[in-house]
Amino acid sequence: MTERPIALLFLWHMHQPFYKDAQNGSYLMPWVRLHATKGYYDIPQVMERYGIKGCVNVVPSLIEQIEDHLQDRVTDRWKTLTIKRPEEMSEDEKAFVIRNFFMLCWDRLVKTSPRYWEILSKRERFVGKLSWTEMTRFFSDDELRDLQVLFNLKWFGFTARERYPILRRLDEKDRGFTHDEKMDLLQTQASVLREILPLYRRLADEGIIELSFTPFYHPILPLIHDTDTARRSSPHAPLPPRFSYPDDARWQVSEGKGYAEKIWQRELVGMWPAEGAVSPEAATLAADCGVRWLATDEGILFRSTGAVDKKQVLYRPWRFREGDRECTLFFRDKYLSDLIGFSFAKAEAGQAVESFLNHVRSIRHAVPDTGQDPAITVALDGENAWENYPDNGRDFLHGLCKALADAPDIVTETFSGFMATNPSDAYPTLPALHSGSWIQSDYQIWIGNDEDNTAWEHLRRTRLFLDEYLKTHPDTPAATRAEALRAIYRAEGSDWFWWYGPQFQTENDYLFDRLFRRHLRRVYAVLGASHPTALDLPIKRSAGVTDNLTLPITTISPAITGRTDDFYGWAGAGLFDNTRRPGGVMYHGIRVVDRLWFGFDRDHLYFRIALAAPPVTQEHKRSVIRFYITDGMSLDLQLPIARFEPTSFPVSLNNETGRLRELVDAGTAAFFDVLDLRLSIDKCGLPRGGAVSFHGKVIASDGMECERIPEVGTIPIPVPDRRATMRFWDV
Repeated sequence: MTERPIALLFLWHMHQPFYKDAQNGSYLMPWVRLHATKGYYDIPQVMERYGIKGCVNVVPSLIEQIEDHLQDRVTDRWKTLTIKRPEEMSEDEKAFVIRNFFMLCWDRLVKTSPRYWEILSKRERFVGKLSWTEMTRFFSDDELRDLQVLFNLKWFGFTARERYPILRRLDEKDRGFTHDEKMDLLQTQASVLREILPLYRRLADEGIIELSFTPFYHPILPLIHDTDTARRSSPHAPLPPRFSYPDDARWQVSEGKGYAEKIWQRELVGMWPAEGAVSPEAATLAADCGVRWLATDEGILFRSTGAVDKKQVLYRPWRFREGDRECTLFFRDKYLSDLIGFSFAKAEAGQAVESFLNHVRSIRHAVPDTGQDPAITVALDGENAWENYPDNGRDFLHGLCKALADAPDIVTETFSGFMATNPSDAYPTLPALHSGSWIQSDYQIWIGNDEDNTAWEHLRRTRLFLDEYLKTHPDTPAATRAEALRAIYRAEGSDWFWWYGPQFQTENDYLFDRLFRRHLRRVYAVLGASHPTALDLPIKRSAGVTDNLTLPITTISPAITGRTDDFYGWAGAGLFDNTRRPGGVMYHGIRVVDRLWFGFDRDHLYFRIALAAPPVTQEHKRSVIRFYITDGMSLDLQLPIARFEPTSFPVSLNNETGRLRELVDAGTAAFFDVLDLRLSIDKCGLPRGGAVSFHGKVIASDGMECERIPEVGTIPIPVPDRRATMRFWDV
């Protein structure tokens, strides 16, 4: 047990896909421009205010895009249609604004503005009944102008709001904006963007932050080196024809490092591999390119060492050696990282800060005293979490940094700073390095399913074409050769493969698909050749938000046993598959529930929940599952995640002002292998002949929300009348 202060090493990863369409120079999505006013701007300045040290990892392709915006070389349709006056817009342009200017967190950022919520509520009345173009005739120019302003305004983080009075004035005004105010808002956006790179350089000069990098276009480096590497962690996964380009992998590292060093005006010695994806070959390559330290996920360490006790192995760096090449690896604490990235957004800020520090202190007291200074690595996405926090994370980030600054038993440090006082030869050498990423310690998000494999095959064929072309055209100008290769490198980025396959969906799937194929078509265009027809065909199959939802096909009346041996009793039930989450912008690191079945008969509603891990592994956590059923008034019920025999339980009836009464014996439940639940339609007072919506939440023992099922929205279920049980489904 150590009594020395424990070092806390933060790594904030800043990244957006390469959105530039090389065919016309426009940006297909606005997220670099908009994120620059929030996470990129907020985090380093809060760190500076409280003297909190850490690492900011900026992907070179993000810097390249920021530079494009700074030079005013590019635009995007969101910006173009913000500038344009609504009275000058076509119907299609108005439809685009109505459809796309709500792409942010509704609960935190839309509902907090009465005007924004009013316009969204109006829009939602028409969704599914009118086309987006038909909808335009119901929206005035004043509503569209307010929508243009509010979308851009709500993307600003708390630091910009503190520094630029115009943002506070527009927040207070909330409606009735003028064109001049809109243009002033865009000018403020540009001003914040201009501050980003100088701010980072200054804080690095002052020793507050360490700057690190990721391979240039954020590729899954081990797979660019050799896609067959995926067999090491997923031996039975169906893989595409082998793609193996070690020289491309080396370019991504060496050019990414060199470009970032030119921008930051300093040597960079640390690297977060895209998605924490490592392999022995990738680590050796990084060391060859002058990388002294890498960071990745704890799962990689456990599979590399065979260890299962975190406190014995996790909280210290490890040496990786291959021949005469060596680098230091830091492994992040997944739980602490995911608390900030996901769970704390749903908690009260003070409670979240206290919980975080308590976890850090429990680690400090649990780590054995080996004579080596312990260190906790917390590495996570630095940009996407904050819109889910109240006030963009202001209270949490200020509270966390202040608490850390005041803590005598915790010291924050940069990775290189820690290494300077803790030479690597004092730490153990890895017996092996597992090949995998921060998600499930494998690469299955990016390879192994039909869509991913099709994308890899397109990449391989285009790369082979380029090789053959350059071989047969040795006089190809150097600039042409470089531009064709650059298109390949951009297509090697991980983001295209992230959105392929069943794991994740977004409203912009088709744009990611289009960008990937356009990068490949660019190779042929640069060389004056015709591209294959296959590159004109979408890879991504259309997918709605209900792709993981199957509706009931018949009534059911299963016994409530909590055991999985009653297969036929649940045959025909609806199913929500929580293993196929739509994902939003980030993979949710905490999943308790695997699947949820639901159905009904004349007198009851039925639900069954299967957990991602056996119930015995959850019982000590003392978590609960809460169900919410809404039809004007709402019902909620709470059950422990612990095994129990069939028993009756009460249901609470609520309205907007609070609990009305408790409905005794309205439900029956049992939990052994699965959680079975039956609700009486009449005792619950549910309206027959209609439908209700439901969702569930997993709540930790400290009251913190760990998971919502589904992650967004609700699941509909009919409440049959006595004459007809199936007429409500319209499929």
